[in-house]
Order: sequence, then C-alpha cells, then structure tokens
Amino acid sequence: MDTALPSTNYSLFNIPQLAEDGTNWITYKERIRAIKPKPFKFNFTTKKQEKDDGTEPTQTEIEDLDKKIDEFYQKDSLVKQQIFSTITDWLLLSIQKLQVSFLIWVEVCAIHEGKTELVQIDL
Repeated sequence: MDTALPSTNYSLFNIPQLAEDGTNWITYKERIRAIKPKPFKFNFTTKKQEKDDGTEPTQTEIEDLDKKIDEFYQKDSLVKQQIFSTITDWLLLSIQKLQVSFLIWVEVCAIHEGKTELVQIDL
C-alpha cells in the first residue's frame, strides 16, 4: 500500500499552524473539520441493511456508502497528520496518545475553546 502523502497542492495542506496563544483558533477550527458518513442500519429481523426511512438500500447505494466510508478513513489519517503538523510541540505531546483524529480534535477543541472569547475580543 502506498503511504505517501498527496501533493502539498491539496487544500488540506494549506492550513496555517495553530498559534500557541490560540489567536487563529476560530479559522483553524473551521479548516480542519471532517465528518464521518453514517452507515446504514442493520435490521436483525430481515438480516438486511436499511436506510433511515426503513427502506432497503440498493446495491449501488451500499457500494457508494462503502466508498465514502473508506475515503473518510483515508482522510482521517491525513487529518490526524495535518493536526499534528500544525500544532505546537507542547500540545502534540499532550495529545499524541490519542489514536483517532476525532478524539485528537475533541482534545484540541477543549484546550482552545476557552480562549475563543478572549481572542475574539482581541481581534
């Protein structure tokens, strides 16, 4: 499997470093978000997948969702790397034990959300 990162032309890598004092937290936060696609539910009675409205998805819909979920996990790895490359060393050391980018992101948010009001006033 090729583990090389994509070219730095990708907009994912055009994110500025998070300032130690959090002055760019608001814009940094908006640039780094990723949302996981919601999988279909499994109906244990019918032993089939179903959509939120209770109907059975087509094979194409299942394949499309599987592809989106696979893409999410690939991007999740890139998001983790992006966060690690744009935060300060002290923050990296405090979150490096977390394995999933979502958990890393929650921790970064918890640390910086309290600073947001002061930064907005300064701006």
